[in-house]
Amino acid sequence: MTSMTLLRDRHWNAQAWGKRLLDLVYFAMAVVLVVSCLRVLHQLNHGATVQAVRVHGDFRRLRRDELSALLAQSVHGNFMTVDLERVRQAALASPWVEQARVSRIWPDSLDVQVRERQPVAHWGSTSYISSRGDVFTPSQISLIQGLPILYGPADQAGYVMEQYRAMNAILHPLDIHIQSLELTERMSWILQLDNGLQVRVDREDTLTKLQRFVLLYQRELASRQNEINGVDLRYHNGIAVAWKQSPTTTSALRH
Repeated sequence: MTSMTLLRDRHWNAQAWGKRLLDLVYFAMAVVLVVSCLRVLHQLNHGATVQAVRVHGDFRRLRRDELSALLAQSVHGNFMTVDLERVRQAALASPWVEQARVSRIWPDSLDVQVRERQPVAHWGSTSYISSRGDVFTPSQISLIQGLPILYGPADQAGYVMEQYRAMNAILHPLDIHIQSLELTERMSWILQLDNGLQVRVDREDTLTKLQRFVLLYQRELASRQNEINGVDLRYHNGIAVAWKQSPTTTSALRH
């Protein structure tokens, strides 16, 4: 055997042993990784309790601390077994919560993203209407300045809100706004305006009649606004005006 052959054999043996050693290192690392993962899973399933429920959102009337404490009562099980949908439903049970999303935050917390309901009108004296047209009733009701007060049958809240927006848009050129709007049982409307006028209009061609009122107001009534007690638009071709000095006397104006 030549010296060249011996060198090649030794080089091959060194490479083989190096490969075996590297394989052993990889195997040992894999074992450590598997054992670590099993240990973590065991800890999660048997002892990792939820330590905090963190509530996030842009809140104006909802109390963050109160909601967080309320949601903590709905947490059962540990970090991995807690029912996220149960926590979400607990958040939605609050009248002020419009949407909620719950997620886990490693290693021991829950993150609750909340969208607060934004009231755009009072619904009677006990509830609000949200920007989505939902009626909601918090445990405590207070008068929110700048919001109109709407009245009507309970199942007509969305329709009343829709008509309120349409009527307010028609009155906009007069720089007059609706303070309260009532849909009666006979489906007629009573508008209380912020200039003190009360306007009545029926359900037939409601918006057309209100547009007619705007034209007549600009042409004949604006200069005498303080003398007017109320206006009745429940006529096909004109309106009736009740004057403050003579409540029993009305004038008919035709368009």
